[in-house]
Amino acid sequence: MKRFDLVVIGAGPGGYVAAIRAAQLGMRVAVVERDKPGGVCVNWGCIPSKAILTSAILYEDMRNAEAYGIRCQGLSADYGAVIRRSRKVADRMSGGVAYLFKKNKIELFPASATVVSPTTVRAGEEELSAKNILVASGTAVRGLPGIEPDGQVILTSDDALAQETLPRSVIVLGGGAVGVESAYIYRAFGADVALVEME
Repeated sequence: MKRFDLVVIGAGPGGYVAAIRAAQLGMRVAVVERDKPGGVCVNWGCIPSKAILTSAILYEDMRNAEAYGIRCQGLSADYGAVIRRSRKVADRMSGGVAYLFKKNKIELFPASATVVSPTTVRAGEEELSAKNILVASGTAVRGLPGIEPDGQVILTSDDALAQETLPRSVIVLGGGAVGVESAYIYRAFGADVALVEME
């Protein structure tokens, strides 16, 4: 059984910052993460969505460039390429977090974690001994009763950030930051969009 001063469950902003700081202070640190390092923001939130949004704004600006005396004839967008670029941006940022782990001698276990006892964490099939355990497990997409995402027609926000085909029409449920941003992106690339929000 490997022994650590600190085992961090989750490699999002709470987990990776704590892990790096603990390692800098001399602790032997492990991080258990079932997805890529960086958490929701880096992999499935802020970073990829802003990469897509940047492309949408640029495309919309170019479509409206004639108002500024610039003609962009034959302009088209490759939505799949936009999504692939956003994934590359997210992967690069996640790789940066993994690099910081390596630089600070933090051992990363790519697995789901289970707290077995106050001093033991199971990372996949491996058990880790821990003087301290920090749970920084992050967020999950909240579902709606009676609506089951299938990754094809009914999408979560994570699904939408990976789907390379632009739908002809889309209903976005939720008028918060993610919903409004998603609606704008779909509309900028030419989809018919309905944005639905509770009162």
